[in-house]
Amino acid sequence: MVGRSLLDRFTEKLEFETVMPLSPYDGEVYHYSSLGNVNSILLGKKGLCLWASRIDCLNDASEGTLPEMRFAQACDELKADGRIDGRFYELIRDVRPNRTGLVLYTASGKTRPVRDEFKTYVTSFSEDSDALAMWNYYSKGSRYEGINIGISSCRLLSSLNSRQNQHGAVMALMVKVIYDEREQLELIERVLLDLYENYEQGYENSVRYHIGTLLSNLKPVFKYACFSHEKEVRLFINVYRKFESELRIEYRTCAGYVIPYIPLNFDRSVVSRITLGPGLESDNQKAVQKKVVEEMLMNHGYQAVVAQSIIPVRY
Repeated sequence: MVGRSLLDRFTEKLEFETVMPLSPYDGEVYHYSSLGNVNSILLGKKGLCLWASRIDCLNDASEGTLPEMRFAQACDELKADGRIDGRFYELIRDVRPNRTGLVLYTASGKTRPVRDEFKTYVTSFSEDSDALAMWNYYSKGSRYEGINIGISSCRLLSSLNSRQNQHGAVMALMVKVIYDEREQLELIERVLLDLYENYEQGYENSVRYHIGTLLSNLKPVFKYACFSHEKEVRLFINVYRKFESELRIEYRTCAGYVIPYIPLNFDRSVVSRITLGPGLESDNQKAVQKKVVEEMLMNHGYQAVVAQSIIPVRY
């Protein structure tokens, strides 16, 4: 029998929340988009199609930078408060996010662990089914021209895994974004304290490995509080270099930037609700549009409720 590695032995000592600090989101989420995207999102032959864009090319220029900043703050706080000693502080303070990750890949009926470099792609949703702040992203002049698509997060992940991740070539997780600075710090500090309490000489590399993994996993999860109005839930996907050919990575342009993205196809059954944006002038217009969208969905195999935003704005 092959002996367990030092990393395995150290990991067994840790709390579950240290190894898996992110809780999968379970609930209804809402994908906001413009009406001009209805055809590509809802009406394709393969069902619902959403784009996951590479995290380092998203609109928020600070994407992926906060975990390292909060980690440095947490290290300094714990040392200043005497909750970790100077020796442990020196061991961990220069750790950076891991560039590689571990994935269990299945081929020819056999599952094997593969370690490789990866890139993270993100699809964004909101917890809020009718948010003026989100509709504002899809206003043109004096009109709101948006919809949101209500989706079951559990069904979404199940559909993704059955349709595009049968071999485990990617790591996919849906999590709620954390905006509050104190909450971000406390998450990191809980992990560091558990590592500190279980650290013994010989486990130096294991400690650094767990911190590097934590920082890489938090990149799509931590955002500045100024974005908190979005109440964002993210589907993030780590695409491993070895398996990139199994996914279709495409490119689009936006405001002078070239953005890599992955088209993700899902079963139509994951869609539970469509909400039309605010701003239609009369009740008659609202009723007509609601009926048209219901017909459109039915003709394309969807069984979803259609609603109108109740936000009382004209322009």
